[in-house]
Amino acid sequence: MPGIQENAMPLLEQAMRFRMARQAVLSGNVANADTPGFRRRDIEFQGALQDATQRLERTDPRHMGPAGAGRDGDYKLEVGPRGTRPDGNAIELDRELVELQRNAGAFQDQAAVLSRLHVLRRIAVTGESR
Repeated sequence: MPGIQENAMPLLEQAMRFRMARQAVLSGNVANADTPGFRRRDIEFQGALQDATQRLERTDPRHMGPAGAGRDGDYKLEVGPRGTRPDGNAIELDRELVELQRNAGAFQDQAAVLSRLHVLRRIAVTGESR
């Protein structure tokens, strides 16, 4: 019987790759906070989640198969509306900084879970916790 680690580790790794890509996009928003006409960008999580879950392996012929497979880093980029400032910029710096912090926190949580799964795997293989 397959364990949770078989599916959890690749999904956590994919989630962490998504967080890194999103961090880069959000950082770009902060960097362009004073660029005239710049529109806010973000990455759609549902698309990334769907891509990751579609790569799951079928273990029984009665299971539903994937409709299509996406590549790592192939996320849907969302572009926000035009800004209301006189220069047309749509960046709200406070909002971007909060989103950056939330994204970084989610990455740290996922890294902690992945680390714990590695420890559990090592314990299962070697029988030692250290």
